[in-house]
Amino acid sequence: MTLPSGTVTFLFTDIEGSTKLAQQYPDEMPSLLARHHEILNRTIETRNGNVFQIVGDSFSAAFHTPDDALSAALDAQRYLQNKSWSPAPIKVRMGLHTGFAERHADGYRGYLTLARVQRVMSCGHGGQILLSSMSQSRCANNCRRAQGCVI
Repeated sequence: MTLPSGTVTFLFTDIEGSTKLAQQYPDEMPSLLARHHEILNRTIETRNGNVFQIVGDSFSAAFHTPDDALSAALDAQRYLQNKSWSPAPIKVRMGLHTGFAERHADGYRGYLTLARVQRVMSCGHGGQILLSSMSQSRCANNCRRAQGCVI
């Protein structure tokens, strides 16, 4: 699959309270992260997304369309919330934004777009999917139903 460039929809995620979880459950955290990573990788790939960066518990993925990005986020949240997590629940916050970015060897360039998606995600709480008004306005299907989470 070709990586999107130009107008790109980004999905950024992270685990709410991951540092505290790692401190409280240092022995269990690697297996919790492995399950988390497997779910996100699978749902992003299934919905035609490309994971271009993983740092700890944070995922950065690029999509050609906001509909695919939101579908991946919805699928991932359903899987994450229906899993039995032990010894502690894993709650992931997610943000989407659509804007201009160019693909480069070391990732993406497009400061305003990448900064915006990071800020959108950071506003959320575990279990939430937030999307920018730009992503919502460019959606054809799923985003039209997402009126309650547009920022």
